[in-house]
Amino acid sequence: MIISFAWTTDAFIAHRKTCTRRSWNDYYAARFRKGQIHDAWNRSPRFFGHKVGQFRLTQTPFQQNTSLMTEIDYEIEGLKWMEEQGLAIRKMHPRKFFEEWKAADETVWVVKFEPISIDETGEKSLINSQIRLPLF
Repeated sequence: MIISFAWTTDAFIAHRKTCTRRSWNDYYAARFRKGQIHDAWNRSPRFFGHKVGQFRLTQTPFQQNTSLMTEIDYEIEGLKWMEEQGLAIRKMHPRKFFEEWKAADETVWVVKFEPISIDETGEKSLINSQIRLPLF
């Protein structure tokens, strides 16, 4: 099984993303368990993505409402790193994206992990495809 990191791929490659939140159904989420190793992709293979590394689940995914996210979540989702690099997410400042996500007040699956390897293609792609914010 794979997980695609899309907009936060660079934060994963930089080892600054250790959590992702997903809108999965219960059946799909039940397939993920603490200790499993999965492939990290920059986007889904059906959209011509490629593997950028691997990660190990540090706990079994659990459900949480986005309104309960904290500053720690801002960091472990890789958004603080993106802000430090002047990167946008979905053409927004990472802080604005995070606040809108919290306000969405939706229940999602929280997937916590540790990166265990970065592929050569991941290292080469770091920051190559991101939109940079104006640095003021």
